[in-house]
Amino acid sequence: MLIFIRSKLCSVTFVVMLIILIPIIQTGCLVLDKYFVYFPSHELPMTPSDVGLNYEDVYLTSADGIELHGWFIPGESEIVLAWFHGNAGNIGDRLDYIKLMHTYVGASIFIFDYRGYGLSQGSPSESGLYLDAEAAVDFLIDRVGSEEGAQNVFFFGRSLGSAVALKMASIYDVGGVIIEAPFTSTVALAKIHYPYLPEFLVNLLIRDRYASGSVAGSLGSPLMVIHGTNDSIVPIEMGEKIYDLANVNKSFYAVAGADHNDTYIIGGENYFRKILEFVE
Repeated sequence: MLIFIRSKLCSVTFVVMLIILIPIIQTGCLVLDKYFVYFPSHELPMTPSDVGLNYEDVYLTSADGIELHGWFIPGESEIVLAWFHGNAGNIGDRLDYIKLMHTYVGASIFIFDYRGYGLSQGSPSESGLYLDAEAAVDFLIDRVGSEEGAQNVFFFGRSLGSAVALKMASIYDVGGVIIEAPFTSTVALAKIHYPYLPEFLVNLLIRDRYASGSVAGSLGSPLMVIHGTNDSIVPIEMGEKIYDLANVNKSFYAVAGADHNDTYIIGGENYFRKILEFVE
């Protein structure tokens, strides 16, 4: 009888604590999104001219009125890459990478900062980043000038940017989409990095889910997946899962020995050759 009473008291105590904590937890959702998903910086460390690239500043306005900033870097080929960067820093942190892509692939490159990153206004959120990406893609399609020209547009997304690129590829018909280190969702990723947190708590704490696993099957454009075999942030199994879910012409490039941020360094010329073969 005493055990039953204690058990009942424990259950009641747990329920009461949960009732008290849920509003606090829900308020904290934005906090966890902020510290798990987004790591923006505002100061641009470099511009394309610092690495010998010609460029033009581009200012766009998203559908909800947020002013965005990006760079259009002209290339020698007809191919245009819409570059969706990862969750940290800003466009100025990608210029060494962009320089190599520009040199080996020869494409024009449009890279922009999401809201809350670099010179772009606002604060990042999943719905907001999709609106930002739509503004960027609309700009590029207007620039190439026709539906036929849109087939020269390719989406390139890394890490968080892979989720944005996949979402855009489910909306727009373009030449293809290249995603690197993609994850199935931020919730699935959080469960890997925070295994001590109860599953219900992770589900409750993360609002910006970027559920690429549910988007991959709705693509209409060819897909290339790139993933480092030693990726310590996004396991390669997630990239393989996205690849398996896609029902389009597709290729998978596993960069042997590469971690999350050094695929293009470890892969070297072969990395860029694979991308060039895909866009051609």
